[in-house]
Amino acid sequence: MSVLDLIFAPADILSKTANKVQNIDKTTKKFVNDMFDTMYENNGVGLAAPQVNKSLQILVMDCSPKNEKANPKVLINPKIKSFSQEEKIYEEGCLSFPGHYLEVLRPSEVKINYLDLNGKENEELFKGFESVCVQHEIDHLSGTLFVEYVSRLKRQIILKKMQKFKRFKVNKK
Repeated sequence: MSVLDLIFAPADILSKTANKVQNIDKTTKKFVNDMFDTMYENNGVGLAAPQVNKSLQILVMDCSPKNEKANPKVLINPKIKSFSQEEKIYEEGCLSFPGHYLEVLRPSEVKINYLDLNGKENEELFKGFESVCVQHEIDHLSGTLFVEYVSRLKRQIILKKMQKFKRFKVNKK
């Protein structure tokens, strides 16, 4: 297991729809473990495959509070089946936008169909913070970034800051 390199915005892979996973094998399982290592190492609660430069519809998440037992989840080829009419504003961060937090309005509950790591089909209702997390990560799989939920001006400012961040990061290597 290893920590993978994160992809920072703006990046082409983050704005494209990821490919469906065709089969779940040892390579897929190792990749998922590496995604968890990467997410935990970077103090994240969710991570989508495009954020580590893989165009695959895989997301991992663990929204459990720091002082509670871990509750890791893997969703492969997730699809939102339904969502609540009730919406709530949550402050979101993103590992592809380090240091940036935005208030985003999302449905409070979503029902998701997905495959688990054994290829078994699941349907699960996500509520509260888990709902926000799973929606954020599914957005990554369809090439939608959380900055797209804010005003154009705010989005442009954040993307300019990210370009500077990426230049600084490259020059430090």
